[in-house]
Amino acid sequence: MLEAQIEANATGFRVPSAPIAAESWRSSTARAVLREVTREDVNLVVWQRRGPSGVKRALAAWARACPPSFDGTIRLRDGDPGPLVATMPEPLRARMARDIATLLASFANVSEGTHVRLTFGVVRTDRCRKFHADFVRYRMITTYLGPGTEWLPETAVDRAAMARSIECPFEANRAILRPNAKVHHAVAGDVLLMKGAVHPSARGAVHRSPPLSAADPVRVLLTMSTVDD
Repeated sequence: MLEAQIEANATGFRVPSAPIAAESWRSSTARAVLREVTREDVNLVVWQRRGPSGVKRALAAWARACPPSFDGTIRLRDGDPGPLVATMPEPLRARMARDIATLLASFANVSEGTHVRLTFGVVRTDRCRKFHADFVRYRMITTYLGPGTEWLPETAVDRAAMARSIECPFEANRAILRPNAKVHHAVAGDVLLMKGAVHPSARGAVHRSPPLSAADPVRVLLTMSTVDD
């Protein structure tokens, strides 16, 4: 589990807490933590949350139907999440559309861009097994179903090893991860907002897709990336 001050109320939902300073990253159950990524010394933030309520079973059934993925660029300020969830039944479609609209607004507030590249759909492979930094200014990742993204604090990363061309993901990851360093794991519902490799003020946050297993064979994943002129 991520290191955080989490309290539960009588209904089981997490209660917002103040952002937790920890090296180059921040985490909080409060949505306002997303603005922390604009600090010069921060390259990753985690908004810890549960995501839309009551959708897990319906989302799993939707994923089993092998729906098409969405991959396209839209305007941030008037972006419509409708096409991303068009194949979902109600009330799942409405709940997911509201949640994605919330994340679009948050991403627009931080990135200050005009367009965003969106990808949304079912992932059945470990497509990004090697620890890496994305070649964008900002990227937001949310896993709605299945294991969440794995990421490294800056103190855990050997940047020299990242610069070497090591083809085997296992060997590359072993070289990139410093001895005795900890790999952090997001959980379903969490929102990761990261600076990428081309951000002018910081090194890109290092992360990778989690290994899939028989217990967790699929993920439902949403990513947002800045699109710059």
